[in-house]
Amino acid sequence: MEHKYFDVAEIYADIEAKDKFDMGDILTKYEDYGFSHRWIQTPVACYFINTYDQNGNLNSTPVSMGTAMWGEPAECGWYFCFNMHNRRQGRKNLMLTRECTVSYYTADLLTESWIAGMPIPSGISEADVAKMTELPSKQVSVPGIAECVSNLEVKIVDTYPLSNNTLFIGKVVSCSVQKDALERDMAIEDEPGLGGVDLLYECSITGKTPRLNYGRLDTAKRYRTDDKLGDENRWIGNFNTWMDSEEKRGRITADEHAKLLELNKAWGLNRDPKANKAVKDELTALLRDICWREVK
Repeated sequence: MEHKYFDVAEIYADIEAKDKFDMGDILTKYEDYGFSHRWIQTPVACYFINTYDQNGNLNSTPVSMGTAMWGEPAECGWYFCFNMHNRRQGRKNLMLTRECTVSYYTADLLTESWIAGMPIPSGISEADVAKMTELPSKQVSVPGIAECVSNLEVKIVDTYPLSNNTLFIGKVVSCSVQKDALERDMAIEDEPGLGGVDLLYECSITGKTPRLNYGRLDTAKRYRTDDKLGDENRWIGNFNTWMDSEEKRGRITADEHAKLLELNKAWGLNRDPKANKAVKDELTALLRDICWREVK
C-alpha cells in the first residue's frame, strides 16, 4: 500500500506566515497544498455548547471538536472534553461561569444548527432565533435544548491553552434523554444509545462559497466484535483472564497458556525493547499467532 507523505508542521507554518485562515479556522484545501485537514480530524458528532454570559444571556455554539471520556475511582464518572476558539462567545462565557450543557442534535435539526452558527449578535440567543426550546437543567444553571436528543449538564474542571484556542475538560454531572429515544434504545438488543439516533457529523467545509457538509450514520446497521476472542466474562479484563478464556475455548493449549504467562511476566520486569528484545519478540509472535487462529 503506497502512502503520500505530508509535513504538516511545514504546511501550517506556511499558512500562518501567509495568514491563510478562515475566521481563525485552519481549513487546509487540496487546491492549496494537495492535503486536507480532514485526514487529521475525523468526523465528530455535532452538538451545541450552551452557556450564559455575565448578564444571563444564553449562547448556543455549534461544536464538532470533542468527545466524552471516562474516569475511574477516585472521582469516578464521565468527562466531556472539547475545544473552542478564543474569539467565540461560548469560550468567554465558560471562562466566567465554568459550566455548560452539551446538547446533541439530530438530522431533523440541520437547519436549526446552521442558523445557530450564524454571526448572531452577542447576547442574542441562538436557540431562540433558531426556534428551539430551552430545557431546564437540574445541576447547572444553564438550560439544555428540548429538541436535542441528549443534554449533558457539565461542570468545567480544567482548561488548557491551544494556539488561541482553549481545551475544556468538564465533568458530566447530569444527563437528560428524550423519553421516546430512551425507550426505543432499551428495546434494541445492542443498546446503541447515541449510535442509534440520527446524529449529524461534520465531514468537510467545501465549495466556492464555503459551506459545511454533514454526514450521517446508518443507524440500522452495527457490527459486533467476535465473542470467540477475548475475556469471556468482561469487555477487556486483564492478560491473565484473557488467557484463561482462550484456553477454555480451545484457542491455546495448557502449555501455551503457561508459556504466555511466563513471557508476560518476563516482559513486565523489563520493557526495554533492546535489552529484552528476545522476550518481546517471542511474546509478540505468539500473541500474533493465537489472535488469528480460527476456533470452531
